[in-house]
Amino acid sequence: MDRECLINFKWCIENDFQVYVKPINYSKNFKIAVRKGGISTNGKDTIYCKVKEMNIYSKETLGNVIYKNQSLAIDIGIDAY
Repeated sequence: MDRECLINFKWCIENDFQVYVKPINYSKNFKIAVRKGGISTNGKDTIYCKVKEMNIYSKETLGNVIYKNQSLAIDIGIDAY
C-alpha cells in the first residue's frame, strides 16, 4: 500500500466506514460496497450496544459497476478508499 492509500484507510476507520467487495445474487459477479457505520455494527445493519444501551445502525450502499471477477473488484476497491 502506498502512503495515500494508508491515509484513506485510516480515514475510513476513524469515520466508521467499511469498503468491501460483495458477491451479487450467488453469481460470479461482484460490486464494491461501502457501509457507513459498518465498523461499529460489525458489518451488520443493526446491533445492540450494551454499553450505550441503544441500537446502532449502519447503511450499505452498493456501487453501480458490476465486475466479472473478484480480483478486478478488489483492485478498484482499493482505489475506492
